[in-house]
Amino acid sequence: MRPPTLLPVTTAVALVLALAACGAGSSFGTGQALSSNDFRAAVDQIAATGKPAYYLGSSYDDLPLTWLDLVEENAPSFQVQADYGTCESFGDGGCSDPVVVSTNDWRPDVDGLTCQRLDPQLGVPAGVVMGELTLVTGELVITVSDFRERPDGDGIRPAVRALATLRRVGEASPVGSLPPPTPEVAGWMDEVCGTTPGQEVSHELGGGPDALDNSTVPDFTVERLGGGELAWADYRGKPLVLVVGTGPQVSATVQRLKPLIARNASHPPLLGLVSDPTGDKFNPRPVAEIESEVGDLGVPVGYAAVPLSAVWFLDAAANRGNQNAWDEGVVAFVDASGTVSQFARPSAPAAQLGEWSRALG
Repeated sequence: MRPPTLLPVTTAVALVLALAACGAGSSFGTGQALSSNDFRAAVDQIAATGKPAYYLGSSYDDLPLTWLDLVEENAPSFQVQADYGTCESFGDGGCSDPVVVSTNDWRPDVDGLTCQRLDPQLGVPAGVVMGELTLVTGELVITVSDFRERPDGDGIRPAVRALATLRRVGEASPVGSLPPPTPEVAGWMDEVCGTTPGQEVSHELGGGPDALDNSTVPDFTVERLGGGELAWADYRGKPLVLVVGTGPQVSATVQRLKPLIARNASHPPLLGLVSDPTGDKFNPRPVAEIESEVGDLGVPVGYAAVPLSAVWFLDAAANRGNQNAWDEGVVAFVDASGTVSQFARPSAPAAQLGEWSRALG
């Protein structure tokens, strides 16, 4: 399963791996091995970041490497995922590929996490964070997951066995040991997991429901309809209104909002972000098809072909009580600090939409 949403790393690990169990209606397979060209391209892309990423080599336990990706749109500034084998879901939910290794930038959040401390692995602190084997090195968090034996009980031992083959992406030999974490990261592991092997620690969500708001928009860059890119960095520090949803939802909502927002002499920019949740995110529809579906709206519109950026807005809106966001799309009113001051339904009264726009200044 490829990363589904835009979240801080520890929360993303928790959500991805909670969704990852391969249960009824799913089956494992060997999958299609990643081509040498795709592998080299991924290695070059990762190397350009100047950060190490880890995997288990070109195959593991008779499973080929089927996916290696620098997840540029995810909330962490650095995330690399390597998958082995494949998992097919025959129901409504998703499932994880049999073996998954993820390397992420460390983030200091602890809310909502549970952990059992382990003895050091590969010479660095380790724990079972949200049910998954987790190691810290430098300013990175590494998770190693083997989902094949989950129905049989202890799912951590297979992941621990896999550590014997862990290596840096692009290198032939296992690492044997990892560089120690920075003091800040080591302290985070102690806080999350405690310091005694076997100890179990749970952290409640500090702010109750508000802890799930995810109000600050993460960085993203997507294709722009008409050519080029729509980059969040180009709008940082400016209030704006962003419409997120399917092509028809964005088209209809932008056309409705344009005259409402334009009534203000000094009005915030209006943007669109199109997602295609029913499409194949590994073979997304060409941007030309989206352009034909949406039409020329006269405002910048991005296409989240890999829908992580769009998912963040829809999930965050749902967390704040808009349970119809995934069905209707959403309008996000973002202030100059990058905080979403209001998530609105596209069908909200015109007067209210206009007032929220004016409140942005």
